[in-house]
Amino acid sequence: MVRVIDGDSLELAGGLRVRVLGLDAPEMERDGHPADFLAHKAKAALTGLTLNRQVHLEYDRLHYDHYGRLLAYIFLPDRTLVNAELVRRGLARVYVIAPNGRYGDLLLAAQQEAIGANRGIWLQLLKQDEPSYLGNRNTFRLHRPQCPLAAKMAPANRLRFTSLKEAYLLGYSPCRSCKP
Repeated sequence: MVRVIDGDSLELAGGLRVRVLGLDAPEMERDGHPADFLAHKAKAALTGLTLNRQVHLEYDRLHYDHYGRLLAYIFLPDRTLVNAELVRRGLARVYVIAPNGRYGDLLLAAQQEAIGANRGIWLQLLKQDEPSYLGNRNTFRLHRPQCPLAAKMAPANRLRFTSLKEAYLLGYSPCRSCKP
């Protein structure tokens, strides 16, 4: 790795950008918005795990995202899955996008461990401000009740959660629009 961009993106020699698969790390500051809670710590952790180290990239079904970034699981020489390690440390949450879900169960187990230990981002992410949330069984996205995207959800895919913790323990990820 040549450069770590944030807690879930890095750059290889030659300028190719890699998006770490199966997770979402807190966002760094940009466009006048402050950094999310623990964003700098997530970037530092990814830097410590990968920078100037030999790593092995493994791909899933889709190799590139719509930004042209290479999508990869990152393994250290000892076979540690960096993606899972970031989630286990509470510095990222599971964010699986089909059809790339090869290590979804491993990432979910790491998230369940971090939630159980109240580690990292879980100190803040479990604070509820709605009486309930809606989950999409098909996409594993979590929505606020009034989210326009939740209104478009097929009734057969709709699941109601009274607890954010319950949703996260099952691997649901927040909608990027309503941000529950």
